[in-house]
Amino acid sequence: MGNLKGAGWKATCEYLIKVGGSDALDRVKAALTPEDRAIFSKPILPITWLDYSAFMRFMLLADKVLGKGDMQIVKDASVYSAQQDLRGIYKIFISFTSPEFIIKNVGVMWRQYYDSGSITVEGKQEKSGALKLVNFPDIPLHHDADQLPYMEECLRLSGAKNVRGSHPKCIARGDDCCIFRFSWA
Repeated sequence: MGNLKGAGWKATCEYLIKVGGSDALDRVKAALTPEDRAIFSKPILPITWLDYSAFMRFMLLADKVLGKGDMQIVKDASVYSAQQDLRGIYKIFISFTSPEFIIKNVGVMWRQYYDSGSITVEGKQEKSGALKLVNFPDIPLHHDADQLPYMEECLRLSGAKNVRGSHPKCIARGDDCCIFRFSWA
């Protein structure tokens, strides 16, 4: 089972309250299965490991309860989390980087947030790059709606313009790995 560090949970909650109002989290929790409700009823600290599949179920449900069910809330919450993470604790780190540096070092960043999987650079050219994720066999379906916008925002915050990302291969869809491709101006 893959886990996500609880560090991003605070930003996710802040975003959901911004879009759904002060009772947003309670409305989503009320719609959870009893098993997931038990997970999200406990305190989630920045150092807590949170089941990533449960997190994605929470976010997909939040998208339906608070949004239109089109995964836009999942994507926007991911961008918001990246902004909070990289303008907060990692502000100095990101200010000295370039998009190329982000692509080259994403594997190190990955291990700060996930206890499963590893990412390697599969292709790097000027203003583009590809990343390969392996060894995350239980990664949940639709994880790309969470991870791709976060990675795109990291590139934007490091100076990339017109960032475009895609996720042509996915472990959750039956592929042997996930591939994330990015290009920018």
